[in-house]
Amino acid sequence: MRNLFNRALKLMTGKSQHHQFVASNPNTTIPSGNNRQSWFELDRLHLPEVLIKPNGTTHRAVLRVTETSPNYRFELEQLDPPLEATVPQPPEKQRLSFCCNICGGNNTDIALNLITDREASSCTHCGSSLRMRSVIQALTSEIYGKSLALTSAPANRSLRGADMSDWTGYAEPLAKLFGYQNTFYHQKPRLDILNVPESEFGQYDFLISSDVMEHVPTDIDKAFANMAKMLKPGGFLVLTVPYKPDGEHEEFYPDLHEYRFISTGGKTFLYNRTKNGTEQIYDNLVFHGGDGFTLFVRMFSESSLIKMLEASGI
Repeated sequence: MRNLFNRALKLMTGKSQHHQFVASNPNTTIPSGNNRQSWFELDRLHLPEVLIKPNGTTHRAVLRVTETSPNYRFELEQLDPPLEATVPQPPEKQRLSFCCNICGGNNTDIALNLITDREASSCTHCGSSLRMRSVIQALTSEIYGKSLALTSAPANRSLRGADMSDWTGYAEPLAKLFGYQNTFYHQKPRLDILNVPESEFGQYDFLISSDVMEHVPTDIDKAFANMAKMLKPGGFLVLTVPYKPDGEHEEFYPDLHEYRFISTGGKTFLYNRTKNGTEQIYDNLVFHGGDGFTLFVRMFSESSLIKMLEASGI
């Protein structure tokens, strides 16, 4: 608190014996309309009423003069009543309210650490996560020029879109708003992004790929290029992937060619035969949720991801 006043307070003197109190820190002010005068006594400045904005409390303050030239400077000597120390709440105890942009449900008193968790189910109505709501925020902002909840977005069946193995919680309402379908790698309607038929090129106003590209086993550049070919001129891609802001792009299994999973003793291994016939076995595999090929095969870096997208023409 002493540092707060030392930074915040200045005293400017005029020709008379009256003094004007000036607060340069917006956290500390003299309440407007206050007619109670401050006064000096024994090198002390007495302030009858000071408002501490973050707390919304008023106090009497005594400041000790430490310098007089070229301007008065002070240190806080007394605050009455004393200012209670504010202890920041840990994230798990902070609470927020929000309206879900997928289902339109109002959520009240939700833990902040739950809301800001990328994958945690934080909407009490539809179970959406921050990532899912972020996808819809980006999509509606691009289509309508502003972020809208799917429950209030106007339908436009002439817009064609496709998704890749994404959450049915927003895939179903999107299918009612647009000419849209959610595709899958392992079931119908099927889309293998590495083997897209030419009939699909130039057909879509938007594509959504949320946490899919880190699972494409090989030829990630080709996958991005195929998405670019699927888009109409002026079409756009809503993309999410795990990535690191710094460092290099990492391919965990760079020589994948002929591969299969082997489960034994309660553990799963990846067996791979490279193009030159070398046999490889990998353990400590990381899988993400969902069906199909969900092995985590790469970690993008921010710079490599941008380069891949630019090279693809997206």
